[in-house]
Amino acid sequence: MTTRTDHNIGTPTGKAARPWHALALAGAALLSLSGCGESTGFIAGCPNLGIVRDGALVKQAGGDALLANIQGDCSYSDTGVTVDAILTITANGTGSSVPVQYFVAVTDPQRNVLSKQVFNSAVPLNNGTGMVRERFQQVIPAPKTMDARWYEVLVSFQLDTTQLDANRAMNEKR
Repeated sequence: MTTRTDHNIGTPTGKAARPWHALALAGAALLSLSGCGESTGFIAGCPNLGIVRDGALVKQAGGDALLANIQGDCSYSDTGVTVDAILTITANGTGSSVPVQYFVAVTDPQRNVLSKQVFNSAVPLNNGTGMVRERFQQVIPAPKTMDARWYEVLVSFQLDTTQLDANRAMNEKR
């Protein structure tokens, strides 16, 4: 028979201390949750921001451009939800800049288009590549109690049918 301590189960003193630790942790948890009963009410989310996959690339004479990233935040007021976003567009080409036309559309939870705005921009090139960040703001008129997380703010290049078909064919291969 061995008299060494079994490290898998601990010493008897350590075991006796465990119920005290559990009780202390339970008490701390109850104290931290005690403020939850005084909820300030409904906390709504922001609309989803996204780039339309088939509209994220434009290939044209003079250069190609890509909708690389979109980030944003929202704020609620008595009249609606305001979305502030930054869109990153990258490009490569042969001239001094690549002109682009993109749109921002707002859709409701059933994916009906509520609004669409078209913007013109140019991506300045340095040694054949460039990037620009476009800031935009969208307002969704809605009551303060509405949860805007079911709405979407979507961005895409304004493409003709040939460009759109080429992007869809390329994306289907992925």
